[in-house]
Amino acid sequence: MKNFLIALVIAIILVNCLGSLVDSWLGMHIIMSDQLLSPWENVAVLSLIGVVLAVVGFVVAVSVMGTILLALGAGFLALLVVGVSAFWPIILIAIALYALKNRNSAAYKRRNDQSMHHTL
Repeated sequence: MKNFLIALVIAIILVNCLGSLVDSWLGMHIIMSDQLLSPWENVAVLSLIGVVLAVVGFVVAVSVMGTILLALGAGFLALLVVGVSAFWPIILIAIALYALKNRNSAAYKRRNDQSMHHTL
C-alpha cells in the first residue's frame, strides 16, 4: 500500500509538471465544446490517447506474432508428418537394427561378465 501511495504521488507530480510544460513550452491546447482545457485536462487526454494507442499496438503485435508462430508450428508439424509418413519403413528398420544391436551388446556383456567370474 505504501508503494502504491508513493507511485500515486509521483504520478500526480509528473502530470502536473508535464501539463504545465506542454502548456507553456509547446503551446498545445485541446479545445472541447469551444472551451480551452486546463493543463491537467490536456495531459489527461493525451495520456488517455497514449494508453489507447499502446493497447491497440500490443493487441496488433500479439495477434500478428501469434499468427506467425501458429503458421510456423503448423508448417513444422506438417513437415514432420510428411517426413514420417514417407520414410516410415526406413525409420522402422533403423529402430529394429538399434534394438538388435543393443540386445546383442547386452548379451555379449553378460557373457563376458560371466566368463570373468568363472576365471576368478
